[in-house]
Amino acid sequence: MVSISSKILQYFLYRRGNINCLKNPNVIDNLKRGRSLTQHIKKKGFIVTEQVTEKNSRYVIIKKDNGIEPKKVIFYMHGGAYIVGLINVYERYWHSFCNLRDDIEIVLMDYSLAPEHKYPTQINETIDVWFELTKTIKQENIIVGGDSAGGNLALVLINKLQKEYGLSPKGALLLSPWTDMTLSGKSFFDNYNKDIFFGDYDHPLTKENYEIYKNSEIFSFIGDADRKDPYISPFFDDYKIFPKSLFFVGGNEAILDDTLIIVEKLKQNGNDVTLINKEEMFHVYPIFGSFTPEGKEALKIIQNFVLECFKEEN
Repeated sequence: MVSISSKILQYFLYRRGNINCLKNPNVIDNLKRGRSLTQHIKKKGFIVTEQVTEKNSRYVIIKKDNGIEPKKVIFYMHGGAYIVGLINVYERYWHSFCNLRDDIEIVLMDYSLAPEHKYPTQINETIDVWFELTKTIKQENIIVGGDSAGGNLALVLINKLQKEYGLSPKGALLLSPWTDMTLSGKSFFDNYNKDIFFGDYDHPLTKENYEIYKNSEIFSFIGDADRKDPYISPFFDDYKIFPKSLFFVGGNEAILDDTLIIVEKLKQNGNDVTLINKEEMFHVYPIFGSFTPEGKEALKIIQNFVLECFKEEN
């Protein structure tokens, strides 16, 4: 049974964070306002630095101020429909992971935003940063992760690295990845009236409104690309080869199938995958780790996954 604190948080997020264009016609403007929450969090004992590659791809590094050269990296892509920028909630969340090992650093991708920048801008920038990181860090010492749209980007990065470059990170961490831009999953209809971010508690999803939703500005990052392209919708990739992975998804998510079907493909192909499908929980709930017992539980599982991936010295 879901906790009281989770119910309270969901009530608040539904009223303040819902991105359903049918319910909130000004959702894009509201999302853009979130771009202002970018001031770095200063925390004693940690260093936060902004970095830019020669190709002007941006990223942020968080690490302990201990003078130890990093050997392990969590390379993470933030969510926000490709419209919201790298807000400081991610810095707050990932600080604790620097305490897992003295030689670990967190790299947060700061990709260009839609609707001003469309595919393939974001994946090109992310590939660029990957190769910047691997100048000094071995690929087997990198975990790639992301939530929501960032989960989309993380999956595309991993699949592209494997298919086009023969490369792969050590592990993959996906939190409610947004993977199917065609909205073909049955869960989109089944959970529409339960989902605090994508859904609407009060109105059913008609076929007419479904088409309006599917063509809304939430999908602006796609541009003129094919929605079924696996580099747009990693839902449609084959997942024959994939690194050790951990997926989280909330049972009330409209895009629940975006995760479940990918995990099933991974299992059928014999890949090492763990799924946490938390009943009655919401989109990207692990990010709210400090607010609910479910989030705190997820945080511990993620930290153990990181330690497991990095237990072998390379």
